[in-house]
Amino acid sequence: MKQGLLTLAALSLAAAAAGPASALNTSSITVNDQGTTTLAQAYPCTVGTYAPNLGIADPRVWGGSCTPGGNDLTLLPGTPTPPGATPGFLCLARKGLALDVNCFAVVPPNQFGPCFVQAYRLIKEVPGSFKCPDVYGTPHFDDKGNLIPYRYFQFGTGVRTWWVLNFTQPGTKFILEVTSVCRGTDVTGGVPGSATIHLDRWTWRVTATVETLAQLIEVMHGGAVSTLEIPCILAEDMYDALVKARNTLRDAIAGGNRTSIGNAIFDMEALIVANCLFVDVLNPVLAFPGAVQQGVPNIQPPGNLAQPVLGVGMAGIIDTIENPCCCKLLVDLEFISIKNGIIGQTPTLPVF
Repeated sequence: MKQGLLTLAALSLAAAAAGPASALNTSSITVNDQGTTTLAQAYPCTVGTYAPNLGIADPRVWGGSCTPGGNDLTLLPGTPTPPGATPGFLCLARKGLALDVNCFAVVPPNQFGPCFVQAYRLIKEVPGSFKCPDVYGTPHFDDKGNLIPYRYFQFGTGVRTWWVLNFTQPGTKFILEVTSVCRGTDVTGGVPGSATIHLDRWTWRVTATVETLAQLIEVMHGGAVSTLEIPCILAEDMYDALVKARNTLRDAIAGGNRTSIGNAIFDMEALIVANCLFVDVLNPVLAFPGAVQQGVPNIQPPGNLAQPVLGVGMAGIIDTIENPCCCKLLVDLEFISIKNGIIGQTPTLPVF
């Protein structure tokens, strides 16, 4: 594939005149759907290790004399490492620092290349949430009950090729549209056939299931939100409770009883809301004040148990503007509940 403009006089394509990508009218162009790929918000992974000569210990649950293999740096073969999970991500091929758009321009049947890219754009569609409208937006529908998502557009060199999905609302779509020109196969006397313009549409969508929810909990339990070295699921009793609630929901879905599923979702939602510290920004000095040290305010890092924060609420999970952990858990439960036939507001959000 070649990125660029064919000679307009040779192609007789006034519609493909050079100009802003957003200005190209694609309403009358043939659209070739290249399919939809479903992505998870989080994936299971195995925690890696370093080469033995570096002298860095393998990850494990430290237990002194109870630690498998003692306090040696290297774990005994077969010894499990702590749970591991990684955020999901959408990674698009790039050339240098720009999207390698030629990878996404496909030669249609009965045509031949090289094809020449005329325009391209990436569209991110976010459905919005009834549970957390302040974070993901309030859902909007047309007069027929069809969702009108929030749409964000990127063009040309402004297209981002690396997206991290652990805070992405399920139901979100990333749509890459590439408009290009190829030639037909009607070659006569060595003269190439007529030029044809078409649009290739590639779609990636983010889902949430009871399986991905388990990995999301591990991601939120494994990444620090500040120099406190605590994750957004900061309380170990809260982590255990979330795992238990997720397992209860898993078993309810496996059983297929809608009442049991609804009860499990309601209980897990209540657990999250009752133990969430909703703040714009986590200020450790204010949230976890300690004794003054060297004449200035100090912090007292929290222990394993969820604890009340004066004038704010219970701190079992931290939810901030940059790390909306509680809202992310809630929108996942929202998606899972609708997918299992438990509908609150109507019209409701589409699921898949």
